[in-house]
Order: sequence, then structure tokens, then C-alpha cells
Amino acid sequence: MSSSGSARTDRSSESIRCQRCREVCKGEVVRVQDTHFHVKCFTCTVCSCDLARSGFFQKKGEYICTVDYQRLYGTRCDRCDSFITGEVVSALRRTYHPKCFVCSICSKPFPIGDRVTFSGKDCVCQQCSHTLVKPNEPIKIHGPSHCAGCRAEIKQGQSLLALERQWHVSCFRCQTCSMVLTGEYISKDGVPYCEADYHAQFGVKCETCSRYISGQVLEAGGKHYHPSCARCSRCNTTFKEGEEMYLTGCEVWHPLCKQAARAERRLRHRRLSETSISPPGSSIGSPSRVICVSNLRLCSFRSLFAARFTL
Repeated sequence: MSSSGSARTDRSSESIRCQRCREVCKGEVVRVQDTHFHVKCFTCTVCSCDLARSGFFQKKGEYICTVDYQRLYGTRCDRCDSFITGEVVSALRRTYHPKCFVCSICSKPFPIGDRVTFSGKDCVCQQCSHTLVKPNEPIKIHGPSHCAGCRAEIKQGQSLLALERQWHVSCFRCQTCSMVLTGEYISKDGVPYCEADYHAQFGVKCETCSRYISGQVLEAGGKHYHPSCARCSRCNTTFKEGEEMYLTGCEVWHPLCKQAARAERRLRHRRLSETSISPPGSSIGSPSRVICVSNLRLCSFRSLFAARFTL
């Protein structure tokens, strides 16, 4: 287990060897419990900063400054997102400073023995938990204090509120694999699933990236897209919510871009028609002799024309 400490300096260095360099210590000596260091040797294992006059942590025999220790091994408070040093409160696999572990509605500390309700993001005290359920909507359980999973009464302890019902923490499980759902979940017809099982049974894949879609989805011609994956084939920009989409094969278009593309095709077709060459002699000004390439030899149009009808 990690521990923090402070260093003491000692000038009596007779027969004392540095724990780091193993040389005899002379002058000032840093003493940490039963070990000694040269002042210059007592540094952070990670960043090599001076630890003789600052706080530090010890982990697996190494001495680490507070900044690096928190970055590598620190525990963050789920409410304020800062690192926790000292006492920590753990609830529903989340960690808090004692001062931060309060009801998210009334901001009061939880009374000892009170039931803590998790609403999907925040922790709510027993009194405020009744305000989370809309009064005009029916509740699909036996009562507000009964678990929707095992149907047993939820007594003092931790519970969570999900799908407008209350659950024991250990009872809120995926319908398919029975894994306890402590983080994100997806529901269908009031039944919770883990993300993997939901996608395996009901998931919709994005036509562009072939990944499952969670959240918003764009649909066109029976095809589905992530909002960030559906891009217009002409302008390469995404579609806004509620905006019309045109589907041509595997391509999607903005309405204006589709109209512009059609106009361009018509113009291109007209230009090709105007610049096409008529057969020789069929119109005024047609060439009487056209040089073509056949098997890397030059031959005249009239020779090819005659050869076709002599066969």
C-alpha cells in the first residue's frame, strides 16, 4: 500500500551509507524511517525532482513526488474530479472526498444508515429520491422501496434508480449475460442490456463505418448512419438533424447538391452531343478520310468500310 511521508535531515553521518548510491554519507543526510540518503540522491523515481524538502509517496520501494504519484496511481473524486488524499468514500464503485459525498439535489451529507440512490449519474438521499419519479407516470413495481429485479424490499444500504424503477446494486443486470451493470447500459422495452448484448440482438450498423450505432441515427432508404459518418457525396459535409437526404446507390446527397449534380450531368451530356463527330459524308463539312489505329497500323476509313462489306 502506498504511503506519504516527509524527510528528515541528520548531520551525524558516521558509518551511514546512502540507500540510493551506496556511498558513505557526508554532511547532511536525509533519513526516511530506517533508510538514509544523500540530499542529492533523494529524488523522485519518475521525474528526478528533489524530495528532501517536499512531500512524497512510497510505492514498491520507490519514492515518488506527489504530482507523479497522483498522475500514475491517484484516485479522483467522482464529483469534483480532483485527486483524493487521505480519507476516501467509496460507493457504487465510485470514489469521493468525504466533503463531496453529498446528495446531488439538497447538497446535504448522507445520514448514517440512510439509503443512497444512484440515478444514473448522481447520488441522491432517501428523502430526495422520491422526487426523481414523475408523479403522473405509473410505477411498474410493487412499491417505491422494492427492487425491480428480485422484488425484495430495499432496506438501508445502496440502491440505484434506473428505468424509473429502484434496484439493488447487485440486481441491476444485463438480461442476456447477467453481468452487473455498473456503468452505461442500453434498454429495450424497459429491460436493461449491456452494450455488447444489445448490439448483438438489436443493433444497427452504420452503412459507412460498419460499426454499431448508439444514440442518434440517420436513416435513408433503409440504410443507417452515424450522424458524423453520413456525408454528402458532393460537398462532403454532414447532415443536420431533420435535414432531408437523397440516396443514390451507396451515396447520400443534400437536396441542393443532388439538383446541382443533375444539372451538371445534363450540361455535360449536351456538350458531348454538340462535339460528337458525324460519320464521313453524312453532313456538310464531314471529312472524307479519317485516320484510325488498327493493330498499330494506319489505315483509311474507306478501307475499313470496304473491308466490312466484302466479308
